[in-house]
Amino acid sequence: MTGPSGPGSRPAGRLTRERMLDALEAQVGLVRFALAGDGLGASADADVTAPVPSCPDWTVHDLVAHLGTINWWAGETVRAATPEARTRGMGAVQRSAPPATDGAAALADWYARIADEMLATLADTAADAPAWTFSGPGRADFWLRRQLHETTIHRWDVEAALHGAAATTPVAEDVAVDGIDELCTVMRPHFSPRTAALPVTLRLRARPHAGDAAAGPTGGLAAGAEPVGAGALGALEWELTGPPDGGEVEVAGPPETLALLLWGRVRADAPGLEITGDRAGLDAALEAGLTL
Repeated sequence: MTGPSGPGSRPAGRLTRERMLDALEAQVGLVRFALAGDGLGASADADVTAPVPSCPDWTVHDLVAHLGTINWWAGETVRAATPEARTRGMGAVQRSAPPATDGAAALADWYARIADEMLATLADTAADAPAWTFSGPGRADFWLRRQLHETTIHRWDVEAALHGAAATTPVAEDVAVDGIDELCTVMRPHFSPRTAALPVTLRLRARPHAGDAAAGPTGGLAAGAEPVGAGALGALEWELTGPPDGGEVEVAGPPETLALLLWGRVRADAPGLEITGDRAGLDAALEAGLTL
C-alpha cells in the first residue's frame, strides 16, 4: 500500500484541526436534524424503525444508538489518556439509548448529549495528547479524524434511510478526500488481517470540482484544506496493493462518490465514476469489503 502515512501518524496535507472540529460539529448537527428537525416547529418526525439499506439488519434507531456509542467511546478514550489500553463500557452506553417507542425526538436528544460531550472533549484536548489508537499508543487527534469520518458516513446512512440516497447532504470535497485517505492509510491496514486479501491492485484517483478553492465545498477543496496526496503517486491518488500476479483496476471520480464507494454505500456504476482495468476484480474486492 502506498500513502502519505501509516496508522497513527500525521500526514502533512491533512485537514487542519479547526477544520475537522467544524466539520464534525456540522455532521453531528445533521444527524440530529434528520431525526428531530430544528426544534423550532420544523420537525423531521423521523421513523426510527425504518430499515437502513446500507447497514443490513439495522433500523435507524439501531444505527444512531451505534453512532452515539462510538462517539462516546472516542471521547472517553481521549479523556482517559491511557495509551496502552482501550476504553471499556460501550455496551452500557448503547443500552442507555431510549427505546424506539419513545420516538425520534428522544433519540435525537440522547444522541446530541453524547455527541456534544465528545465535541467538547476533542476541542479541549491538545492534538498531541496521549491516547490509545487502533495501532496502539498515539495522539488524541486520531480520534477527531476517526469520528469525523465515522459520523459523516453514518449521517449519510441516516439521511438515505429516511429520505433516499438522492436527498443526502453532500459531503464537502476536502472532507471526502481526507476520508479516502483515512480509509486507505489507516482503516484498511487496521482491518486487513481480518478481511479478505485484495484480488487486484486498486488505484484510486479523486477528481475535485474544478472551481475556485475559496468557493468552499461546492467549488473545489474548501478553504483551510490542502489536497491529501499519496507520496510518489501524486496529489489525490492512492494505491491498495494486490497480489503480484493479480490484475489492476483504476477508479477515478468525485471525492464524495469515491469515498462512498470505498465504504460500500454506492456501487461501482454510480454516476461520475470512471473505471479502467479489471472490473471483475474491483467488484470482488468491493463485495468482500475493504473494512469490517
